[in-house]
Amino acid sequence: MNLDNFLQETWQNHLQFLDLDANFEDKNALDISRIAILLSANEDNYERYFLLKEFQDIFKIINLRVDIFGIQYAQVCAINLLKTGFLDKEDLLKALRILEKISKNSLILEFVEKLEVKKIDKKAVFESGFKELNSINLELQKLAFNDECKQRLEKTLEKFQNLEFNICITGVMNSGKSSLLNALLKEDFLGVSNIPETANLTVLEYGTSHSAKIYFWDEREWQNILESSKFSEELRNFAEELSKDLNISEFIKKEALIKQSSLEELKSFSSAKNKLSALIKKIEIESPLEFLKNNIRIVDTPGLDDIVVQRELVTSEYLKESDFLIHLMNASQSLTQKDAQFLIHCLLNSRLSKFLIVLTKADLLGEKELNEVISYTKQSLKARLENLDSNLVEKIDFLCVSAKRASNFYKGLASKEDFEKSGMKEFEEYLFNELYSGEKTKIAMNAYKKELLLELKNLLDEYEMQNKLIKENEQSGDKENEKLFLEFKAQKELLQKAKEEIKNSILKLENLESGLDNLLLLLAKKLKERLIDELKYLQNKGQKANLSRILNITDITVKDGINDILREIKFENLKRIEDLKTALSVKYEFLQDDFESGFEEFKSQISKNIENIFSSEKFSLLRMQISQLTQKKFDFSLETELDEVIHKGFESFEMPKFLEELKINQTFFDFLNQKLAHYESSQNEKLENLENLMGNLKGKNMDLSLSYEKNLEKIARLSQLKTELLNAN
Repeated sequence: MNLDNFLQETWQNHLQFLDLDANFEDKNALDISRIAILLSANEDNYERYFLLKEFQDIFKIINLRVDIFGIQYAQVCAINLLKTGFLDKEDLLKALRILEKISKNSLILEFVEKLEVKKIDKKAVFESGFKELNSINLELQKLAFNDECKQRLEKTLEKFQNLEFNICITGVMNSGKSSLLNALLKEDFLGVSNIPETANLTVLEYGTSHSAKIYFWDEREWQNILESSKFSEELRNFAEELSKDLNISEFIKKEALIKQSSLEELKSFSSAKNKLSALIKKIEIESPLEFLKNNIRIVDTPGLDDIVVQRELVTSEYLKESDFLIHLMNASQSLTQKDAQFLIHCLLNSRLSKFLIVLTKADLLGEKELNEVISYTKQSLKARLENLDSNLVEKIDFLCVSAKRASNFYKGLASKEDFEKSGMKEFEEYLFNELYSGEKTKIAMNAYKKELLLELKNLLDEYEMQNKLIKENEQSGDKENEKLFLEFKAQKELLQKAKEEIKNSILKLENLESGLDNLLLLLAKKLKERLIDELKYLQNKGQKANLSRILNITDITVKDGINDILREIKFENLKRIEDLKTALSVKYEFLQDDFESGFEEFKSQISKNIENIFSSEKFSLLRMQISQLTQKKFDFSLETELDEVIHKGFESFEMPKFLEELKINQTFFDFLNQKLAHYESSQNEKLENLENLMGNLKGKNMDLSLSYEKNLEKIARLSQLKTELLNAN
C-alpha cells in the first residue's frame, strides 16, 4: 500500500479511534513548521525527504526511525494532536500552503481544511498546568526534611508565579489604540481624562499605586540623539528649537532622572504637544486593572517612524522582548504608507513567529468590505516584499473589532448581541491563546517540572537512606552504618574531581570568532553591490530611488547576513557546550539531574544574548546615512561615498568585541558551578541529617518502628507525586 493510500485510509476509516491512538510522548516536541514538513511527506517526495538533515532531525526529536512506517506513525500522531486541539489549524494550513509550492501536498492540505478540530482554551490549560505544579510544590514543601529544602521550593514557586507576558501595541494616529485598550481593560482608563496622547513609549503594569514613573534620557543617550541630528535636517531643527525653549540640564543628568507623577499630572510632562516629551525615554504606569493581574504588561508604543532615532530604538527593544505584537489599523483608512513601512520592518526584523493586525472601528464597514481590506493589505504587503520574501506575510493574522460596541456593552449602553458583533470576545480568546501557548510558556513549564523533579528525587533519596539506616541499625549495628559515611566521603572526592575536570574542560572551549572580520567584510561588499545594482537599474529607468525599498534591501541584507553569522556561532558554541554537558553527565552520573535542571533556560538565554549583540543604534545610523546618500544623483563619487559609509558602519558594529564580552564559556562555567554548589549543598544537608539520625539511634532517642513507618508513608506519597509530575501537561 503506498503512503498516500495508507494515510487516506487511516484518516478516513479510523479517525474515530484517534483519541486513543498513537501520540507523541511530548505534545510540544515539534513546532508547526516541522509538523507541516512531516505531513507534507508523501509517495512522490519521501525518498528525497529521507536525505534531508532537517527531516532526520525531526525524527530524532520524536525518537522514531526515518522510514515509511515512522512517517505513517508520526503523521497519525500529528493529526491526532490537530484533531484534539493541541495544534492550531490555521497556523498549520498557512505552513502547508507555503510548502505547497515545493511539495505536492494537496491531499493533506484538503484533509486538514475539512477536518473538524476541538477548541481548547489554552489559557485555561496553561493555568491548570501551573496550578497542578504549584500544588505538587506545596506538597513537597510539607514533606521537606529541613528549612533549606523548603526555602528552595518556595523560591521556585515565586520564580514561576512571576512569569511576565508583554503585549506590544502599535498603530498610527487615529488607529483607535486608546479605544481598543479601554475595551480590553473593560474601563475608560486611557484617554484625555487620564492618560494624554503621548509621544513616548508607555508601559501599563499591575500595581496598587495609581501612579506613573517618568524616565528621562541620561547624558550619554542625549548626546547620541544630538549626534544623530547630523543626518537629519528635521531632527537638527527640532533639537535647536528645544534648546531655546527648555533648560535641558534640568532634566538630562549623568544618571538618568526618574520622576514620580500622579496620573493627573502626567499630561504636563508627556503630551505630544509638549516639547518636554522629547526629553522623556519612557513612562511606566501602575494601576490595579483586572486584565493586568496575571503578570501581563501592555506596551503602548509611539511607533518606528519617530524622528528621534533613540526613541525608535527604545520601541525596538520592547518589540524585541514582547511576547506578542498587535498592530492597529483604522478599517476605513486601510493600509497607510506608515503602516506598510512599519509592517515590512517587523516582517523583516521581528523574531516573533507571527503577530496580529486588528482592523478597528469595524462597525463602520460590512463583512464584505472588511474582507476586501484584509485582502488588499495582504496583496499590498506581498507586492512590497517582491524579490525579498512574500511568504513572510503568512506571519500575520487579522481580526476585526469594534471597540465602541464592546465599551458600550461594559457601560450598560448596548445589548449582548451588540457585544457579540464587536469581535472583542474573539480578540481576547485569540490573545490569550497566543500568549499561553508560545515558546516562553513551554520553556517555563518544562523548567518548573525539572526543578520539582530534582527536589523530589533528593527527598526520596533522603527518606530511603533514613529507612536503610534504621533497618541496618536493627540488624547489624554501627558497622554497617559506617558504610554510608564512607559512601558520602567517596562522593565528595568524586565531586572535587568533577570540579577540576569542568574547570579544565571549560578552558579548552573557545568562542568561535575566528574569521568573523572577513565574513563582515564580505557582507559589507554584498550590501554595497545590491544597493549599486538597484541605483543603476533605477537610473536606466529614469526613476528616483524609492527610500522604502532602499531601506528594505539594507535591512534584509544586513540583518539576514548578521543573523546567519550569529546563528552559526550560536549553533557551534551550544553544540560543544551540549556535548561537554552530556560527557560530564555520563562520567558523573550523580550530577545528571542537576545539569538537566535549568539547562534549557540557560541555552535560551545564551541564544538571546547572542542575537542581541547586534547594535540597533549603530545600524539605525547606518540606515540614515544610506538613505541620505541614495537620494543623490547616482555617479562614481556616490559609489565611493557609499562604499566608505558602509565599511565604516560595519566597523562601528564591533562584532568581535561584543562576542568577546558575551563570555559564553564563562557563563557556562558559572552555570555548572551553580549546579555543583546545589548538589554539594544537598549532600551536606543529607550528611547533617545522617549524623543527627545516627546520634538519635545511638542514644535510643527515637521510636525506630514509628520513624520507619512514617518514612514509608512519605516515600509512597513522593512516588505518587513523581508519577503525577511526569504526567503533568
